[in-house]
Amino acid sequence: MEEECSRLVVTSPSYQVAAENFCRLTGAAISDTTIWRVVGPVGEQMLAVLEEEEARSNAPVEAEEEPGTERVEEYDALVGQQANVSIDGTTICVIEEGWKEVKGVAVSAVESVPEGAKPRRKKCRSEQRDPAEPEIRLGRHSYRMRLTDADAFALVQGTEADRRRVQYAGGLSCVHDGGPWIWRISADFYPEAEEILDWSHGMENVAKVAHAAFGEGSAGAKQWFQEVKDLFWEGNGESVLEEKWKELPRRRNERGKTIRNGRGYLQTHQKRMRYKAFREAGYPIGSGVIESACKNVVGWRMKRGGARWSRGRVDPMLAMLGEYHSGRWSARWEQIQRAECA
Repeated sequence: MEEECSRLVVTSPSYQVAAENFCRLTGAAISDTTIWRVVGPVGEQMLAVLEEEEARSNAPVEAEEEPGTERVEEYDALVGQQANVSIDGTTICVIEEGWKEVKGVAVSAVESVPEGAKPRRKKCRSEQRDPAEPEIRLGRHSYRMRLTDADAFALVQGTEADRRRVQYAGGLSCVHDGGPWIWRISADFYPEAEEILDWSHGMENVAKVAHAAFGEGSAGAKQWFQEVKDLFWEGNGESVLEEKWKELPRRRNERGKTIRNGRGYLQTHQKRMRYKAFREAGYPIGSGVIESACKNVVGWRMKRGGARWSRGRVDPMLAMLGEYHSGRWSARWEQIQRAECA
């Protein structure tokens, strides 16, 4: 009963709905407050398991370790395979604190799309894949989330990468948006990875420049944006800061500031925006996996209208959500049951 209550809590939009589903499935009446009391310790136990893994993974090296010695148990190892790591954040409402950022990581396998498979979304004219480019998609995702600062989260996400044996991957990419804290973690933990700026995020910043320069919704803004977008897609992004930038009218005040900030942004991420080369090499160029996790793993359960969380309940719920959506629920449940019986 305890396990089924816990499963229902992470797969239902609220404790109340979880109680209703439990009654419907078992015929036994249970209140949402009872489920809340039952499930609370389960989340704390799962969080304790994760924190213990993180402590082992990040402990200082006190003696020479043999090659191949691993500190944490593997899960769906990516040894010799192409892997991707994406990091992002979302916000939830914490009682007496307001909106606070939850940080998350998604570790995925980069897989070839089976021949004849239908594309998952319809691409616009400027995003058509060249037949010579390998067609890929991300799969076998695992997640780890925490309500903490960037420095502490760096160790959290590194442990998830350890579990997936990312250090032994045959190839590695890191696709993120433009958050400086994210790129700092990426450089520290995955220096060998190909760093890629999320395509949609990059084009959003190009659009801001176009709107500031020509006026939002204007024909000039639409034309300039489309031309720049095509250049980046075809691997000619270096010309944007040269020829295309000369086409922008001079603007003052906030519009001028937006254009200047846009130029700085593109300069910072220029090497991460070689999208044609990335596609030809079989790398993903979108961070949709972690963005989807922020919405569908965290947001769907923890950001519903009127939802507010006590700080002490946030990380235990995130632990349960992450383990369930990573496909590790049954293994974790057995692990905490063994610990209780020990």
